[in-house]
Amino acid sequence: MGDQFVTCSLEDIIVGEPLPATLYIYIDFRFITFRAEGDMVDRQAYDRLQFKKVRNLFVMEQDRKKLMDWSAKREADKPPPLAPENKQFAKVREEVKRKAMDIFQGAHPDKIVSQTLSASKKLVTEVMKFPYATKTLSQLQSYSQGTADHSVNVSVLSVYLAMQMGYSHSLILQHVGVGGLLHDIGKTRVSIRDDDNPQVIDLKMKDHPVLGLKLIESQQKVPNEVKMIIVQHHENCDGTGYPKKLRGNNIYDLTKIVAIANAFDGVVADSKGTLIERQRAAITKLDQVLYRKFDPQKLEKALKILKLGV
Repeated sequence: MGDQFVTCSLEDIIVGEPLPATLYIYIDFRFITFRAEGDMVDRQAYDRLQFKKVRNLFVMEQDRKKLMDWSAKREADKPPPLAPENKQFAKVREEVKRKAMDIFQGAHPDKIVSQTLSASKKLVTEVMKFPYATKTLSQLQSYSQGTADHSVNVSVLSVYLAMQMGYSHSLILQHVGVGGLLHDIGKTRVSIRDDDNPQVIDLKMKDHPVLGLKLIESQQKVPNEVKMIIVQHHENCDGTGYPKKLRGNNIYDLTKIVAIANAFDGVVADSKGTLIERQRAAITKLDQVLYRKFDPQKLEKALKILKLGV
């Protein structure tokens, strides 16, 4: 009798942590080892599965409980219940995440972009309901498994930071929200080969801001402010960023907020521990290691806001 395999959802995988069992993919009518027990699924591998529309992996039947128990560790770190005025936030956030998944898994994401605009506006409206209060960050941010989760996190955090920094006009906040949601859309156009090593992949990924702009520059419904966020979100105020090595005031004002949210969520995703422990580590890294990359006034304000949230 042959080995028995059962499906597991890609959503069950915890990125960056050793696997409790061997994962398999099904190709050409046979099961092939994707990652062995003890190996990790990194964010690049997770993204490549999502971009290829892989929704399920496989484990041997006797290993399914180990995988489910392992995946359940994340459930134990859920934030406290939302206040009544914020109940709709979780629902709208999930809707926006589905739209983001459509973008990153779609063969023609440029045709899907316009559909995300209305969903993003709903999310901005819900974020605006959150008070300037402590212990909010864990409710705004979730674990970033891959680019879709990360994009929603960056959108939410960017709007929240902008709002708490004093940007009150709803149109400005919508630009920030949509820019955060679409900032990585160019990754769908980066050509990655199966035999590319991590260094080659990192180099190719540096093209994604320009590729993202090219993808949506003909979309008249996408405001120019959003397009600037997309192409500039990896520019650093000290001139070390890309694609144009812009400095200081040459970087669009709202991009500077999205850049902080982008870096923060990226560090959280790459850290260890509970979500709050990851967030605290990210605050420290932005404050003590990465600070030269950001607008000093905006970073100072952002750090104060983020520290209140944990």
